[in-house]
Amino acid sequence: MKITLIVYTVLMFLSSVVYADRLLDAMPRTMHAENFTLPYSTGGKMSLEDLQGKFVIVTFWTTKCVPCRTELSLLEDLRKQFEDEDILEVVAIHAGPDVIGVNEHLEISPVNYPVVMDINLELGHWGIPSLPTTYLLTPDGDFAYRAVGSRLWNSPQMVDFLKIVFEDYAKADTSEK
Repeated sequence: MKITLIVYTVLMFLSSVVYADRLLDAMPRTMHAENFTLPYSTGGKMSLEDLQGKFVIVTFWTTKCVPCRTELSLLEDLRKQFEDEDILEVVAIHAGPDVIGVNEHLEISPVNYPVVMDINLELGHWGIPSLPTTYLLTPDGDFAYRAVGSRLWNSPQMVDFLKIVFEDYAKADTSEK
């Protein structure tokens, strides 16, 4: 029993590490993210439409997922790198009802972006095969990219990749006008 548990734990860890060096997987440009309104773990609510006009990284996580908790800090580092440009927002959506665990984690590892609760798993239709799963939405609210598994969000490669995505979007947007 102990060996099975150890093997399972190692495999779970390795499955999240395998994806850490990958960037993002492109999604069909015809998919639009429907608005949602979810509660903050500390009270109040936020809606996705409040962030329209900026790129939005939406990550799904749980307190029981170690790679997910690590990614919250990496996403905070990424957010800070784009803070002056006012082009990127990050939203963390906790999948499930562990409000106390979320608040305890945020006391230890605070972030300066919204953390909301999908208590009833209302956003399961987004296609979340495992945790963490993270999406990059365009300023128009379209799905652009998805990451299933951990990523090194604050790596120079990811930052450079996102800069190219943002620049390409701006070029396409100005050529359409």
